[in-house]
Amino acid sequence: MLEINDQFFAIEAATERLLKELLKQPEVEAYRQAKKRFETDQALQADIAAFQALQVEFDSQKDYLAFRPEIKAQRRQLLTQKRHLDLNDKVLALRQAEVAVQEILAQISSRLAETVSAAIFVDTGLPLAPHKPPHQKGRGNNIKEKENAC
Repeated sequence: MLEINDQFFAIEAATERLLKELLKQPEVEAYRQAKKRFETDQALQADIAAFQALQVEFDSQKDYLAFRPEIKAQRRQLLTQKRHLDLNDKVLALRQAEVAVQEILAQISSRLAETVSAAIFVDTGLPLAPHKPPHQKGRGNNIKEKENAC
């Protein structure tokens, strides 16, 4: 059960301050602008809609890939369209801005986890960040038990 006391309100106030500071970051503003450019580009949105239609059509027929050679051509067309979208300047800018914001969020998460315990690993989800395999099952393998054993 959640106990509402002064500590709870202090945490809530700190969270609000953190959010306000996060929204002031230039990376967040760059992300907002990139997202706006991405969403307002009508040609790009039409290309995305066409790609999604191709994807749905291909997914409904991909089970017959071995028997129908025209599906291979459809797959090639789908991959060509995907590459065209992936190389679009606005898509690239949006992805780079997303990663920049994600790096900030990962730093915040790591710092918060370290204040609780140095044994907590935060999987940031960043492509080049270290990944840790899931913890082992069984007695004595969780963080709480490891800290008490020392």
